[in-house]
Amino acid sequence: MDGGLLDSIAPTDVQNATPPKDGHIAGSSVRGDVPLLDEQTPTRWEKIRLRSGAKQNFKWEYSTVRLTRRWNYFITRIGWNPSIPLTRAQFELKPFCTIEHLGQPFWDPNANLMPPKLTVHTCELPKRSGYHIILAVWEVANSPMAFYQIIDATFEERKSSSASDSD
Repeated sequence: MDGGLLDSIAPTDVQNATPPKDGHIAGSSVRGDVPLLDEQTPTRWEKIRLRSGAKQNFKWEYSTVRLTRRWNYFITRIGWNPSIPLTRAQFELKPFCTIEHLGQPFWDPNANLMPPKLTVHTCELPKRSGYHIILAVWEVANSPMAFYQIIDATFEERKSSSASDSD
């Protein structure tokens, strides 16, 4: 994936920067005293339990709120290899959930691109079982940058119930 691309929804927005390289998706910049986030093994990271096919809330709390173009949520493909560093080929090509601000242009205060300090998205999880990684990408509107979050999850079969499936 290259940088310098125009946004198809907002072509007057700032062109995007080059995203993290394959093998560095989880931790593109790490200080020397922090364990490398890119060292991937099936047992290294604690996993949260999620229900396959359920609705799930994803919460974003920002130290600095920024004008926002969108959030995309990607998941690893069925049969991915959790013993090697993360690459784009290990993720589904299309996000399973996209939340998009369509306001134009980004410098117009009426474009309504500023998210609340606590932002919650409810997304339907894809059907999965076992260990998978969710890659959440927050794309800033007036900048070439994006912020990446990784969620290590164990997917369980969804049980029929009338109770809510979301957190």
